[in-house]
Amino acid sequence: MIQSIFNICSRNSRSFAINAIGLSIGFSVLIAIVFFIREELGYNQFHENIDNIFAVFTRDNNAEDGLGWNSSVPAMAEALRTEYPEVKDAALYYSSTLRMLFSYNENKFYEQVQLADPNIFHIFSFRILDGKISGNTHETKIIALSKKFAKKYFGEQNPVGETIQVSKQDVFTVVAVFDDIPSNSSFQFDIWMPIQLLEDIYAKDHLNTWDNLSFENYVLLHDNVDIKKLNSNLLNRIQQSNPESKERSYLYPFKDLYLKAWGHNKKINMMILIALVILIIVSLNFINLQMADALVRIRNFGVKKINGASNYNIIKQLTLEALFYCIIAIIIAGIITQLSSPYLLKLLGKSSVNTPIISINALLMVSFVAIIMSLFSGIIPGIVISKVSPVNAIKNKVREHFSTKKLWMFFTPLQFSIAIGLIICLFTINRQLTYLRNKNLGFNKDQIVYIHLEGDLIDKRELLIERLSKEPSIYSATSTSRSPIGIYWNGRGWEWEGKPKDYDPSITYIETDKNFLETFQMELLEGNFSDSDVPKVVINETFANMISKDESLLGQLLVYPDDNISVNIGGVIKDIHFKPLHQKITPLMIIPQLGYDKMKYIFIKISPLDMDKTLAFIEETVTELNPDFPCEYFFLDNDFAHLYETEKRLRDQMGFFSIMAILIACMGLWGILIFMVKQRTKEIGIRKVNGAKIWEVMALLNRDFVIWVAIAFFIATPIAYYTMNRWLQNFAYRTELSWWIFALAGFMALGIALMTVSFQSWRAARRNPVEALRYE
Repeated sequence: MIQSIFNICSRNSRSFAINAIGLSIGFSVLIAIVFFIREELGYNQFHENIDNIFAVFTRDNNAEDGLGWNSSVPAMAEALRTEYPEVKDAALYYSSTLRMLFSYNENKFYEQVQLADPNIFHIFSFRILDGKISGNTHETKIIALSKKFAKKYFGEQNPVGETIQVSKQDVFTVVAVFDDIPSNSSFQFDIWMPIQLLEDIYAKDHLNTWDNLSFENYVLLHDNVDIKKLNSNLLNRIQQSNPESKERSYLYPFKDLYLKAWGHNKKINMMILIALVILIIVSLNFINLQMADALVRIRNFGVKKINGASNYNIIKQLTLEALFYCIIAIIIAGIITQLSSPYLLKLLGKSSVNTPIISINALLMVSFVAIIMSLFSGIIPGIVISKVSPVNAIKNKVREHFSTKKLWMFFTPLQFSIAIGLIICLFTINRQLTYLRNKNLGFNKDQIVYIHLEGDLIDKRELLIERLSKEPSIYSATSTSRSPIGIYWNGRGWEWEGKPKDYDPSITYIETDKNFLETFQMELLEGNFSDSDVPKVVINETFANMISKDESLLGQLLVYPDDNISVNIGGVIKDIHFKPLHQKITPLMIIPQLGYDKMKYIFIKISPLDMDKTLAFIEETVTELNPDFPCEYFFLDNDFAHLYETEKRLRDQMGFFSIMAILIACMGLWGILIFMVKQRTKEIGIRKVNGAKIWEVMALLNRDFVIWVAIAFFIATPIAYYTMNRWLQNFAYRTELSWWIFALAGFMALGIALMTVSFQSWRAARRNPVEALRYE
């Protein structure tokens, strides 16, 4: 049997190659998807006490049905530790990282630092390799490094007890080295410092407030805690210390944080759907090709039946042949996957992994699929052949007893409908990304460079702006507390004349100087903006319309009673998009430098001409004013592009899977056409003898494929429309689903299909009719 399979493969090398390539591509994609799903499901599962770890969530009192936010007030951690006996331990975690300059010997690096309570190492399974981090320590000048960063700074030397200078000011002692955090962890940091450092940076009571949602709290509960009862007791804890607050707290299972709360289960569902789609395409293609190959060899099976072979023997042979194809394809798929693993990891959004991309689970899954496919690929052609008498089989009269076209009219449109659907999704996602890139943000982000304010630049920022402004290639410069593409400093509690009693919108703020509007080329609708002695603010259209739609707001008084702040409205700007376009524009207040927030950046608008010279001037000027800190500059438009990394990755994934689907489907068409040409060889010869032209013969052979692609288009269109319409709802600002996207996808699929079959049909049409008539 094995020898006969090898003989068949050698005689039908073209069929074998088509089968092997199609299966290999499909299996390789399945292996990669199984890897991705395994990685996603494994997120945070390495924590030993994961079932007892919870995150403190906060939600508005008016949104009882929503999850709320994975954030909490800083004073909550201590309250949880001391007031709730169900809590074994609690840790406060700063929601963002701090950028600091680290110096050791001659080495200087800018690093991202994570601030958290030391209890974070006791609640979560971040393994300490050397040293110790005490859970009740009040020291602030200590630091812990990951194994990777310890080697970066100290090489093979034990760093515990060594010191590192931070930001050219303070000296920190290394107290511990922890193991590198796995890539499938929600927490990713290489440097830890005590969160109490924030009290040195801001104020002594910064961590004792009940009105700052810039933190996260995590708790470890004792066993068998009644979580519903605990959440009931926790619900109004913020109000006990801050009666004006409308926020409510509750505990959310940490094991569900990544997949459910953060929505990554949607990625898994999408990948499962894609895996099923690829599986269907590969299976249908393989069955199609096996059917065509079996019918090409129908005479051989007729001879075997005359010599006593049973239908079982034929089905067994076809099944073993299919299984042999699958085994070869699995081996090739493993090689393809391993060689292309860097690209696949990037495509799947995995920069690094802890496990190999080819796993036992993936191989078992693919092997199971291969067995099922082999069974169907043996049984279906076997049943077809069983219905043909030995005499008709020898005469190659298959269609007298069975119309293979009925099967192909089901399989082929289904394959191409999936491919067309993926192409429509690809075009729609790409159009939305183009829309996001070209959307008028209300300000100009191009040719804007920014630097971080640190060291001497904090006090010399006005001098720096003055020097930069003297350079002709620099149009303007401004200092700000936030980036204009990601402003998340906000709060409620503002009052103004005529404000409804129960109306309390959240207002977003950015603190800056008089050059802000000029640097970003924002349109001022009325008034002006300056950082004069009289506190005047500029608000956006959305905020202005909330106050009044009919009258000028210049001079209108805005009051924040909690901090005894009063400012006048000095101007109104046209709305700008200061958050990703997933979110609608909300009220914005641009504040002059009044000291409410720290100045963190200087943004510089430069000429597009001779940018290298301009950047060199900026670097030279910054270094002169701040010699202890290396000068690093960044482009704002790059930050903007990073906002939509998820969508870009989805587009790349759709492109990759669309190409795979089209490629596999076209291989199926090729195999079917080979069979159809052989079945109609004599008919083609008779038509040519009677004067049929080459294009008429090609039209005869291609007609069925055009019909099948048309059927596929009508199947795919409504499904793709519904899917993409749902996806676009994730964006507050989005493109439209135009008819031409669907038409283009259909014509593209038709063109690819015709290109696939036309060469083979052209060869058949050019064949000598004498040879065709002698074929049988």
